[in-house]
Amino acid sequence: MAQDPIPAIINPEGNGGVNNNGNRPPNYGLETLAFLVCKSRVAALEASVRTELKALKERQGNVKYLHHFMKAINQASTADGRLDLNSMQLQPEMIQKLRDLGIEIDPNKNYTKEEKDRLMENIRMTIEDLNIENDMQLQTISRLTNERYESFQLARSIMKPLHDDKLNKARAIAGK
Repeated sequence: MAQDPIPAIINPEGNGGVNNNGNRPPNYGLETLAFLVCKSRVAALEASVRTELKALKERQGNVKYLHHFMKAINQASTADGRLDLNSMQLQPEMIQKLRDLGIEIDPNKNYTKEEKDRLMENIRMTIEDLNIENDMQLQTISRLTNERYESFQLARSIMKPLHDDKLNKARAIAGK
């Protein structure tokens, strides 16, 4: 990705526009500056949306994993509602992932019906918490997308009058 030209143009240090190399930044026109600022804003918003979407996708993968685990628990349960995790042959990575998600599980334990029900409820609560975070993150993504759209509209509202002004000046020069 190309380097953002905005910091070179807008110099908050107040040293007369001279950058660290001792050179002055290019003297851009209003139209170019407006384009660069809008481009920078849209690129920053796009990067934020991508980051948010990546985190959302990862969290949704965790929800899917927990749903599959709940299915496996239901399949491994006996007719009287007990659960023997030894029969599930859980891998250490699976146990660690469950613990990372906040599910405390003992792979060598035979769970009674009540213990199994509590385990399932803990998994459901974890899934609900993850889904709430997903909903909040979707709202953030929606807000960022709206800001991006507004940035495009802002660029258009700046560029159109500048373009129309150029056309009017060209017509005036041509004598029409």
